[in-house]
Amino acid sequence: MKNTSIDAMSYQGNKANFRIILFAFVYLLLAAYNDICKSETVNVEHAVLIFSGHVKDPASKIDHMGAKSYSGIFEYQFNDAIVRYFKSDFYQVLGIYYEVIQASGNMGLQERVNYANRIIPDLYIEIHHDAAQAEDIEKARRAGENSPLWNQMSGFSVHYSESNRFPELSKTFAQLFADEMLSDGFKPNLYHVNVEEMICIDRKRGIYNRISPWGLFVLYNVRSPAVIIECGTIVNPHEEKVLSLEETRIKIVHAINRAFMRFFNIEIEE
Repeated sequence: MKNTSIDAMSYQGNKANFRIILFAFVYLLLAAYNDICKSETVNVEHAVLIFSGHVKDPASKIDHMGAKSYSGIFEYQFNDAIVRYFKSDFYQVLGIYYEVIQASGNMGLQERVNYANRIIPDLYIEIHHDAAQAEDIEKARRAGENSPLWNQMSGFSVHYSESNRFPELSKTFAQLFADEMLSDGFKPNLYHVNVEEMICIDRKRGIYNRISPWGLFVLYNVRSPAVIIECGTIVNPHEEKVLSLEETRIKIVHAINRAFMRFFNIEIEE
């Protein structure tokens, strides 16, 4: 005859063990989920506001589409081509919140300042592409694409202002970014100091201090550390071709991100 009391006890024991295992499993899942949520919350400690320079459709006299490249493309299109990468998670550094606004969004200078001062990011940057004086461009055009004059109008530069509320932090980021560009083989633009006599605090890095009479509205008025990056010189026919390559644009994006990481002391996780 089957012992039903023993079978019942065995069943109850197995049932209890199953509940213990189930509860433990659920607890571990919840703990893991909480850890993930906490890590995501903790990791996002810094905010950057990235603007694409100029606008697509100017609505005021102070706003425009930027310089025209050698082949006739407006600067804002080059700026947007860089900035759009930062809208993708793939090109964002863990631990940084990216607020990205393209020139095609048509936010003018005053609107940019108002928006930045409303959200107060940890760092404000604007992406631009450089030009030169009209007479110098025309002189080089007449001399042809092989003219050595183009070499004077080439390279990247970084601009901050002592009139910004955080000049030292702004300058620090400018130095970090310039170092990253130099390590990737880009060269600094010295046209602004050699020809236009702007204040260049570091010729090796192409860093300019934009104070009067060379002040910039955004750098003066944003209440955050702020820099303007000139990625290269699009009025130069040779440099325009290089700056139009996706490979070049991604290099610049990576240089900016590496500078972010150094600026915010973010370590790469192996």
